Amino acid sequence: MIKLEILAFRYEDAENLALDGISLSAGAGRLVCVAGADRSGKTTLFRLLNGTAPRAFPGERSGTLLVGGLDPEAHGHSAIGALVTSVFDDPDSQIISLTVEEEVAFALVQRGTDFDEIRSRVTDALSRVGLSGFERRATGSLSGGQKQRLVMASALALKPRILLVDEGTSALDPEGARHFFTLIREMTVREGTTAIVIERDLELTLEFADEILVLHQGITAAQGAPGVIAQNPELLKGLGLRLPAWLELCAELKTRGALSGEIPTSEREAIDLFGTLATVREYA
Repeated sequence: MIKLEILAFRYEDAENLALDGISLSAGAGRLVCVAGADRSGKTTLFRLLNGTAPRAFPGERSGTLLVGGLDPEAHGHSAIGALVTSVFDDPDSQIISLTVEEEVAFALVQRGTDFDEIRSRVTDALSRVGLSGFERRATGSLSGGQKQRLVMASALALKPRILLVDEGTSALDPEGARHFFTLIREMTVREGTTAIVIERDLELTLEFADEILVLHQGITAAQGAPGVIAQNPELLKGLGLRLPAWLELCAELKTRGALSGEIPTSEREAIDLFGTLATVREYA
């Protein structure tokens, strides 16, 4: 569904490349998370995938970029929009309707979806994001977190082939952010959606992603399954990423020689390990 080969991009009048030699392949049902500090190239990658660069953000691209088999630069907004649904970090930039149900239904109406199907999808999507009963609520009266959930409901209702998310948990509390990722994972399983998610929270990416791409100043600093990425916490910290508490502790134990072998690949595994180490220490 998404294929990048040695992808590079330089913004108009910029001296340096914003992206340099990025390669990635993501098929149907895959969830790929892109992490990195500020100015690492994450947003540029997002713009290239949804076709706004170089159309709205002029510059020069090289390498291969295919989204659903199409090159976003060579095809119009409508062709890419039929394949791709984007969720941005600022929900106010996306919400255009006066009421909640109108917002979720808007894109479906534009696509000529049957009325009964629209009603069913709106009801289901609002239920899944926890906004049942908000149908007639004015969108302007919602909190930041509620607006972000509304944007996600609109994406769910569309059942997109490809979902692009640019730091979509920024307005959510920890519980809401975890639910947000759970919904994305459900989309990949239920609909076969290919999801590319830009996210600062390594705890969520390590838990939910099939693959993680770490960018630094436009190049690939690390890439692989979460279990592979977790093995090099010092690199991640050096790139300006904040480690989840369990990985930070594992890194410290390894530095002190109290942990041999591979670092656990999840919080659950880490908790089990900490329990084992505590038991060994107690009976030593």
